[in-house]
Amino acid sequence: MTLSIYYQCDAMPLQVTNDVNHIPDEAQFVWYDFAQPTASENHILESHFNFNKLEIDDTVNGTPRAKFKAYDTYQYMVLHSIDVETYAPRALNVYTKGRALVTYHHHEIESVTQVLKDLQSTERDLDNQQVALHLLDDMVDRYFEPVYHIEDRVYHFEETHVDDTSNQKLMDRVFQLRSTMIKLKRIVYPMRELVDTVMRDADFGDTERKQLYIQHVNDHLIKQRNILQLAQEMTDEIRANYESYTSFKMNSVMQVLTLVSVIFLPLTLITGIYGMNFTYMPELKWHYSYFVVLGVMLLIAVGFVIYFKKKKWF
Repeated sequence: MTLSIYYQCDAMPLQVTNDVNHIPDEAQFVWYDFAQPTASENHILESHFNFNKLEIDDTVNGTPRAKFKAYDTYQYMVLHSIDVETYAPRALNVYTKGRALVTYHHHEIESVTQVLKDLQSTERDLDNQQVALHLLDDMVDRYFEPVYHIEDRVYHFEETHVDDTSNQKLMDRVFQLRSTMIKLKRIVYPMRELVDTVMRDADFGDTERKQLYIQHVNDHLIKQRNILQLAQEMTDEIRANYESYTSFKMNSVMQVLTLVSVIFLPLTLITGIYGMNFTYMPELKWHYSYFVVLGVMLLIAVGFVIYFKKKKWF
């Protein structure tokens, strides 16, 4: 799309330009926002800011993991927002150098739009590190919507009886949910590590407000991580209960089939004996032999059923 540059002079409202050469020297805060930039605009990262070429490559080509690096003259972060439809990460590259804040993203990032809107309504002096933390905070706050959605779905599953006729559909939804949780954890957990690194390595000077701000973000990430961990444990329990119930039902079916087989085993033996084509079987010539054999088979079957009932196997 284009490069948008927002700058502030003496606590005045933000001004905007698209030309890096039209920024007044007295501007104490300048935000360069590269939104879906062109190849020529990518070159500005190296020619105008002299950023590390490896970091520029990561910025332009994308990096799969959130990270923070502090250099002698600037600091670099890769933040990840969440696509609420696909739960895919959307990278936001953030540089802070001198008076400049540089953001670079290939997709629309709601946090950039929101923070810019907040800054346009303020008249206080802006600081690039504070704005970078504001971006981080807004992005992390937006994690709560999908995380709480996961939590609500898990509690709904827990209230569903495992012996419901739709238990297989329930398990399909549980596995779908676990897949979504994995996607969220791949975003939230690295961001938690990033914030740890920021708290340890970032140069905020002696500004206590910034330290409290990053601690606030850290607390939110810890809460989100705990919710996801609990949700995973609950889905593990749901899956274990389903497997136990399925195993119990299978054992019940196998028990019935085994008892039926036991009943028919002696009956099969009797019919097998009398099915042999021997020439001489005296009882076959008796007028009532057929009915006697049927009676014996019936008594055996009834006897087994009574025995199994007494043993409470049936």
